[in-house]
Amino acid sequence: MGLTISSGILVDFKDNEPEAFEAYKAIFENINTILAKNGVAPYKEPIEMNKEPLQFGGFPYSFLHHLRRFAAHVWEQKDNENWDWTPTPFSIDDEPGADAILEEHYTYMSSHLLTHSDSEGFYVPVELPEVLFDTEEAPVPGAMIGSSYDLLSELKSLTAHLGIGLDDNDNLTNVDELNAIITNEDDFWIEILVCVTLIDAAKFSIQNKTAILFN
Repeated sequence: MGLTISSGILVDFKDNEPEAFEAYKAIFENINTILAKNGVAPYKEPIEMNKEPLQFGGFPYSFLHHLRRFAAHVWEQKDNENWDWTPTPFSIDDEPGADAILEEHYTYMSSHLLTHSDSEGFYVPVELPEVLFDTEEAPVPGAMIGSSYDLLSELKSLTAHLGIGLDDNDNLTNVDELNAIITNEDDFWIEILVCVTLIDAAKFSIQNKTAILFN
C-alpha cells in the first residue's frame, strides 16, 4: 500500500460509490463547521466538474518525511539568512522522520506541509489563518485541515533548491530532466517526486475548488 492523493472525490463518488459519496458529504459539512468556528467562510465541494477528478497513488507514506525533512532544512537556512546554502544529500542510513531539525520545525505547528497526517486528511481550497483542527462535534479524518494555497506557497519555496523549474503559471519547465532524476534515483529524487506531485495537486485544488484528500 501507498499514499493516494486525490482531488474531486465527490465528483468521482457521485456515480460510482453512493455510500462513500454520502459519507464524504458529511465530512465536508464538518470541515465547513470547523471553518466557520475559525471565522472562515464555508466553501462548497463540487459534485460536478468539466474534467476528470485528479488521483495520484503509489509512493510510500514515508516519502513525505523525505520532503518534510528537506523543507525543514531549507527553512532553517532561510531563518539564518544563509542565502548561499546548497543542500547536500542526506545519508541513506538516516531516518528522515527522526531528523532533529525537522522535529524542531514540527513543534512550530505553522507549516501546512508539516502539520498534516501522513496517511489521511484534507487540504481545502480556502485561505486559512493557520492549520485548523477538528473537534469532537465535527470530526475530520486526519484531524488537521490545511490550505491548498499555503501548501502550494510552501512547496514553491523549495523548488529552486530541488532544481524544479516553474513558469509564471506554476507549470514545470524541465519535466524531462526531473523524470530522468527520478528514473535514475539520483540525489533528492524522492523529494522531487513528492514535491511535483503535491504541486500538481495543489494547483488542481485551487483551480477547481476541490479539496485534496490524503488516503
